Amino acid sequence: MASKYLTMQFAVRPAVVGRLLADMYGVLALLTLVPATVALSMGSVAGPVYLKVVAAATLLWLAGRILPSPDRVQKNEALCMVALLFISSSLLLCLPMMAYGIPFIDAWFESVSGVTTTGLSTLSLEQASTAFLFGRAWIQWVGGIGVVVLALAIFVRPGVIAKSMGFSDREMDDVVGGTRAHAKRVVLIYLLITAIGICALYISGASARDAIIHCMTALSTGGFANYPDSLASISNPHLVMINLLCIAGAVSFHLYYRSIFSAGRGGLLDNQLYALLSLLVVGVCAVSLLLWLEGSSLAGRDVLTLVVSAQTTAGFSTIDIGKLPGSVIVVLCLLMAVGGGAGSTSGGVKVDRALLVLRGAKMSMLRIGLPDHVYVRGENGEDSAKMQEALTLVFWFMAALLSSWLVFLVYGYPPLASLFEVTSALATVGLSSGITSEELPTELKVLLCGNMILGRLEIIAVLVLLAPRTWVGRRRGPAGRKK
Repeated sequence: MASKYLTMQFAVRPAVVGRLLADMYGVLALLTLVPATVALSMGSVAGPVYLKVVAAATLLWLAGRILPSPDRVQKNEALCMVALLFISSSLLLCLPMMAYGIPFIDAWFESVSGVTTTGLSTLSLEQASTAFLFGRAWIQWVGGIGVVVLALAIFVRPGVIAKSMGFSDREMDDVVGGTRAHAKRVVLIYLLITAIGICALYISGASARDAIIHCMTALSTGGFANYPDSLASISNPHLVMINLLCIAGAVSFHLYYRSIFSAGRGGLLDNQLYALLSLLVVGVCAVSLLLWLEGSSLAGRDVLTLVVSAQTTAGFSTIDIGKLPGSVIVVLCLLMAVGGGAGSTSGGVKVDRALLVLRGAKMSMLRIGLPDHVYVRGENGEDSAKMQEALTLVFWFMAALLSSWLVFLVYGYPPLASLFEVTSALATVGLSSGITSEELPTELKVLLCGNMILGRLEIIAVLVLLAPRTWVGRRRGPAGRKK
């Protein structure tokens, strides 16, 4: 059966991947003009370097013009383009950070953490300039919207949900068509929530700088803050608004889309929201109970921020994570691994996939007591395919998690703190037990960078990029004909 499907596969066309990647470099050049303008207006040393990044991305875009524009794009070509884009853009965007005197490995770590909306950092922010803080916040904000648009274009399946969102069969078959048809509307929603968030933070007492930067990093569930202690020193109204923005970023953008552009209702999408809110309530109760049992205590605002940051994968903190009891660390790891809704800016395996895995476990138990000729719903058809995809992602997530954890253990780091750090990176959260720092060995910094990229691309894109069959085999012609 496997060989039958392998014969039906098409290898990627390098010219198509190159053209798609070049097009994205053109977008990257335009987006990088924003932090470049801010840096130049403030006299920052990174200003000229930003302009060099813009020039390099523009040249790559121009070079791609010689490649033919494809009529139709295969999913493996789109996934390869996305993987190459995240890797290459992180390398380009680390150059302005190096202008501040940051070593390459730490600048690349910061850049990867930004484009993947993770928020882990090896840097100290005591003397960070506004231009530097805005530049890395901008990277996270752009990374967040990029994930949303690509999720809508690539990972939404045809069917009742896709059609209710306005996707046609042709758009779902053609990744490029789907992106062009809906990117503008998604960006509009993202911009609208960003504008509302900045105003709300400013009204709550935040400075203009904090309102802009913290809104961008909260909505993108990125977690870069303006202060060395993250959010520990900010006021309660400011903190409440940031938590609300983190939750807004973790809600499936499909739900926003439907609420604004469609009069219909979707139970599945609503169930994701209900599950997310339920997990937040359960998380707060569990952490509070465990702290009480351990004889520890935290202020209500600290518990709420901790759980919201873990569940939404935002990564802000108001306390020293390394001082928490082990039982609380385990709960936080579980929350981080699940993450937010599908089609949101958050990381993790996503709430909808967790629900599918739980439903699969329930059906397996039910199946034990049924005769062999009786089938339960979900054992075939579209539900079965979705469940298989969810199980596949969970398997690769756990494989990457355990293998990376083993490396940290070999280096002699504490088991529970290491598990927390690896989970935080792979789920693109950004909370740290204290392991991630400038003193972390270079090999482990590279490993965490790989985890952050794997987590943001949901692992599958990287596996497709590295698979030999992706590049070797029969190919379609430029217009979709067999070659």
